[in-house]
Amino acid sequence: MISIDTRSREPIYQQLEKQIIKLINLGVYDINGPLPSVRSMACEIGVNPNTVAKAYKELEQQQVIYTVVGKGVYVSDNNTDRIKSLTKEQLKAVLLELKGYGLKKEEVIEMINDLWGGDNHD
Repeated sequence: MISIDTRSREPIYQQLEKQIIKLINLGVYDINGPLPSVRSMACEIGVNPNTVAKAYKELEQQQVIYTVVGKGVYVSDNNTDRIKSLTKEQLKAVLLELKGYGLKKEEVIEMINDLWGGDNHD
């Protein structure tokens, strides 16, 4: 489910944060549902447990997840607006990068329309 690009300039913990947010948006992780333990997640994606702990800490500070001592880490139930905000920030960063590469607005819109099949309803 989660894939990390070790060749990316983006730190692994940030990649992990983004992927967790994506999975929450997609409903893979339910509201008030558990996330994998730090050790389990680290083994699953092949990274150091400290990297996972850092990603979880960042997400907790952003109120996307919360920790119940002795029980685990859970998806926060008051995170819908925060998740949307973080998703929009991520999208904005990508759009700014595309603009920096010289892509025109029309080209980006065409890419979006292709992705959604030209359907403006979803």
